[in-house]
Amino acid sequence: MNKIFVAVIGVILVAGLLGLSSGPAAGPEQMVRIGDLPIVDGLPLYVALEKGYFAEEGLHVERVQFEAPNQIIDALLQDRIDFGSPSIALGITGIADHKNPGKLKIYAAAGGSVDHPKENLLVAPDSDIVSISDLSGKRLGILGGIQWRTIARELLAQHGLEMDKDVTIVELSPALQVQALASGQIDALLALEPMSTVAIQQGAGKIMISGPVEKGIANPFYGGAGVVRAAFAEEYPEQTAKVLRAFERAMDDIAADPAAHKQYLLGYTPLSEEVVQEVPIVMFRSCSDFTSDDIGAMQAFYDIFTKYGIVDGEIDPHTLLYCETE
Repeated sequence: MNKIFVAVIGVILVAGLLGLSSGPAAGPEQMVRIGDLPIVDGLPLYVALEKGYFAEEGLHVERVQFEAPNQIIDALLQDRIDFGSPSIALGITGIADHKNPGKLKIYAAAGGSVDHPKENLLVAPDSDIVSISDLSGKRLGILGGIQWRTIARELLAQHGLEMDKDVTIVELSPALQVQALASGQIDALLALEPMSTVAIQQGAGKIMISGPVEKGIANPFYGGAGVVRAAFAEEYPEQTAKVLRAFERAMDDIAADPAAHKQYLLGYTPLSEEVVQEVPIVMFRSCSDFTSDDIGAMQAFYDIFTKYGIVDGEIDPHTLLYCETE
């Protein structure tokens, strides 16, 4: 019995010395937690997971799903996740980092342009509203949170309207937006994809203005951002580089053939196959590929938060960028 006991102990010690295990070591170098909203902007994460790009880099990725952009930012600031997929709100990221300097870094962006917008201003099919000016005395539905409240405020101001005075703002989760427009709870909806496509498919809405943010605030409009927790990137630069390489491969794949990669939205988002076939894919851009026009558009977007006193100074996008991939 003693010999058997000694033999067992010996095997355990040898296994420990050799690092034997059933999979990769579970230290922070291998385990990466990525926060995500289940929307179109999260597509690079889904592609990288399904194609095994993270696994090829020797990483074990845990996808942590959230229901609101501010929840992901809070999780990053509280060290509960290490990255956010490009589904994080770029505006909220800038505001949060301005109030917590140096905590967050942007490695990618997701958005649209005037020719390929990521949002539309919708009204009911039988509505006689034909311009933003016509929203006076009406109810406008938006996605909840400071980013879209500020965007709505700026768009209304450009047409002589004051938010919450001339136009009632109704903050709605994506799941409630189409129903609210169809039932008349709201008169217009500033709808991101895929809710814009869903509303049109269901006959609940029609496009009054295509790409109002791209036309009125910033073109291109990067509403989404891929974000890394700065402390993680500093402590684990090699693992950070591996994550970014996986994301970049996925974004390159999507850019090369957007239609073929729509399928990866299934299962990761609540979208049906019919909606997935119709929904437009947003534009994804890695930090290393940002142009001066991209940075200028981000600055124009961030400036509205300064304009309305959301932050007590200027948000400089240059200070937020994390473009190292080696």
